[in-house]
This record gives sequence, structure tokens and C-alpha cells, in this order.
Amino acid sequence: MARQRPAQLTYMVSIYDDPDAIGALRFTFVPKIIRTEKEPPQPIPQYIVSVQGHGNEAEFNWIKEPTQEVAREELESIARQRMTARHEWLEKLRKLVATVKGWAHEFDWATRVVEKKIEDAEIGNYKAPGLLLQMETVRLFLEPVARAVPGTEGVVDLYLMPSYDDIASLYYYDNRWNVHYLFEGTPTVGNIRDADAKPLTKATLRKLFDEMKAHAG
Repeated sequence: MARQRPAQLTYMVSIYDDPDAIGALRFTFVPKIIRTEKEPPQPIPQYIVSVQGHGNEAEFNWIKEPTQEVAREELESIARQRMTARHEWLEKLRKLVATVKGWAHEFDWATRVVEKKIEDAEIGNYKAPGLLLQMETVRLFLEPVARAVPGTEGVVDLYLMPSYDDIASLYYYDNRWNVHYLFEGTPTVGNIRDADAKPLTKATLRKLFDEMKAHAG
């Protein structure tokens, strides 16, 4: 006999580093329950699971699990999706930083990888890789900004330090990073997102660095 699935619930989800397991995240699920005035108040259940890994390799260690198997499967599915989204975003950033770092060295820029703390309610707070770049007295910062933005799968800014007055934004869409920047000779726009986009290539990055360096003079 097929299992009867209970009415679909939505949950408030909190995610934080598991203090008892290195590299794991602890998920807390609290059902959003609508009550009527006639119903006596009841304790709201809370479910807690520690998750290690992502995708099909995710491992679940329940600290306080629901009694129904279908509810447990639903919560594990939510946690798996969020762990996978977290992993994929951080991989995008790591590959971007590694690529820009390699090209920058070819352009004779000094580099240093740094970490930036980012708050994200959906995938949990995390440390994202960024990149400091320097040539002579000119300093740039490649800074991760956001993972979930309408129309794109991530945003990273590259700007002059410390003035922040010359900024390029890298948006991830069409399965690649795209550079939005007011290159010399392009039309002026009110928002950097509306600037002409160029796929991120070594040639585009070199041109971007050269223009930023010239603007810093």
C-alpha cells in the first residue's frame, strides 16, 4: 500500500556552521502552521539535521528528526538543494579568482587571495574568495557581491581602491562571466548593469586593467 503523503508544509529554515562537525552545516526547520482561534495553542515542532557534502553525496545526521518518513525525506531534499547551490556558487567564485589571478600574473600584477564574509539566508553564511591586485601604486579588488540576483547567477565587482570610483561588474549568465563596464568610447549609462557587456576573456581583462590603471593616474 502506498504511503499517504501529509499536506505540504512550508518551513522557516535556519542554517549555520555545525559546531560539532568540521565542514558540516546544521539546518533547523520550523513548520509554518496556520491555526484557527478555536484551536488550543500547541508547541511548534523543530527539526534539526547536520549535513555534510552536497548532491547525491550529501550525508545527513539527524539531531531531532520528524516522525514521518515522508517529512524527513522532504527536509533532506530541501537541505540537499541548498547545500548543492552553496557548493556550485563557491566553485564559480574559486574558478573565477583562479582565472583572474593567473591572467593578472601574466600582466605583471601582484595578487593576493582574501576571504570575505557574506550573509545568505538561503545557503547559510559563508566565506567567499576575493582577490587583491596591485601594480605599482594602483590597487584593485575583485569582490564577490551576491549569489542570487534577478537575471543572473552571481555578481562580482572589480574596482579601484580605495576610491571605489571606477567599477566594473561581472555577472554570471549564459554559462559564463560577463564584464559590464564603461569602456572608453562606449555610451554612458545610469547603471553599470546597462553598460555594454563583454565575455570575460584575457583580452577583455587586460583592457579593463589598462583603463582602470589609467583612471587611477
